[in-house]
Amino acid sequence: MPRSLTAKLKWQLILALARRLPDCKTITPKLGESVDRRLSYRDRVINRLHLFTCEACRRYLSQIKFLHTALAVAANDPETFPTAELSSDAKERIKKVISSSIGNVF
Repeated sequence: MPRSLTAKLKWQLILALARRLPDCKTITPKLGESVDRRLSYRDRVINRLHLFTCEACRRYLSQIKFLHTALAVAANDPETFPTAELSSDAKERIKKVISSSIGNVF
């Protein structure tokens, strides 16, 4: 019985916080900023409270942290991203398509 009471109280707290905190649309830019720089104390507290109430934003933060780390690793290892060149034949075909479509516009 105490476990269900604890769960009910937790959900009541989450609902009360969710009604008073900014919505996801407002929070997501701040989550992105938090990966790159240290936010103000107020913004950090608001972000943490929102993350306590929102599973979707927790997943979003996890994804942008992963991308941030992956890009940092890739920046240190240029061999990670191989470069690709178009053949001269492919370049000519693209030029013909573009020039024919420009001719159709005018």
